[in-house]
Amino acid sequence: MACIGRIEQWDDARGFGFVRPLESQGGSARAFVHVRAIARAGRRPADGDLVRYETERDAQGRLNAVGVRFVAERAMRRSARAHGRPGTARTRLPAGLRRLALIAVTALLAGGWLLGEWPGLVPLWYAALSLLAFLAYARDKRAAGLGRRRTPERSLHLIDLAGGWPGGLLAQQVLRHKSSKTAYQAVFWTTVALNLAGFAWLLHSGGLAAPPR
Repeated sequence: MACIGRIEQWDDARGFGFVRPLESQGGSARAFVHVRAIARAGRRPADGDLVRYETERDAQGRLNAVGVRFVAERAMRRSARAHGRPGTARTRLPAGLRRLALIAVTALLAGGWLLGEWPGLVPLWYAALSLLAFLAYARDKRAAGLGRRRTPERSLHLIDLAGGWPGGLLAQQVLRHKSSKTAYQAVFWTTVALNLAGFAWLLHSGGLAAPPR
């Protein structure tokens, strides 16, 4: 039987919370709800959202909310289309530009090494950090899906800042993880800019000079 309730204690970083039926009183049973059980409506859930849902019990007998939809879903979708979904209008680059950025940085790092502008350690460093970043994003997404402990966003940003941002960008593109979160994208592109600025400074100061051949 369908119920109507409100989201409470929503943990957006871990992607879950609880929903309590409207007719219940304080202390009454509530159902666990995971972000995967909530139909998309243009934005992430938040405390106080009114939702329509059904319940079922898992193998441990815990009450879970399933088939969750925002009561004002249609209005939310119209608002999202009118104002742009979070993370897409201002901080999220189109997929084509993301792919172009990945191709450009790969060509730049490899080309600079082949032309003797910097040692081979430079592209190897970016490749190693990018692999680390991709694996870290993949682990974080898996943890979110299983409701396990997440990788702190600060750790992901530090890997990106150190040179792993191409791998982070690829992970966002392939895994569709962290790519639509406005606050995260703002910090991510800041780390990209800082890393490139540091790279340019090292190149200009001679810190990346290739050894004589």
